[in-house]
Amino acid sequence: MAKPDLELWQQIRSDDLEAFGELYERHWEMLFEAAYRRLYDKDAAKDIVQEVFIYCWQKRDQIHITDSVAGYLSTAVRFKVLNHLKSENTRLKYEQQAGAVLPQVTHIPNQDLHNSYHRELEKLPPKMREVFMDSRESGLSISEIAEKRALSPQTVKNQLSGALKKLREGLGNFFME
Repeated sequence: MAKPDLELWQQIRSDDLEAFGELYERHWEMLFEAAYRRLYDKDAAKDIVQEVFIYCWQKRDQIHITDSVAGYLSTAVRFKVLNHLKSENTRLKYEQQAGAVLPQVTHIPNQDLHNSYHRELEKLPPKMREVFMDSRESGLSISEIAEKRALSPQTVKNQLSGALKKLREGLGNFFME
């Protein structure tokens, strides 16, 4: 006869890896399906379920479950999914801002505008200018720039946003659509 979840959890809290395996086998599919229904991304859903179980194992002596182990796991997955969606939406927003705020500057009919643009570009800090040039002149994506410059994608986004802000300030809103 299968042990109740709460009994398994008590064994897990006593470092019983076999009980942890049994609990994992008992609940992983339900948790995966719940995550997948919200994300429609199998890899992300698998990662989230794995992260929840890893967290539970690492914090087993600090997690006190008195009611429902399945309820605790489901809630943990739900929060992980929400955090994933929130970070994904934020990432997309920054990518859109970084990629759409300043159009590619290739054919500038007005020589004064061209000179002003390059003057403002030269005022940027060197690393910020390099990241901006990689994006606008070379057409590299955020992930490609991050890899090329050994930076995190978030740092690249921050550098691009900072460059756009400084160029906007220096040029007014002349380039803005």
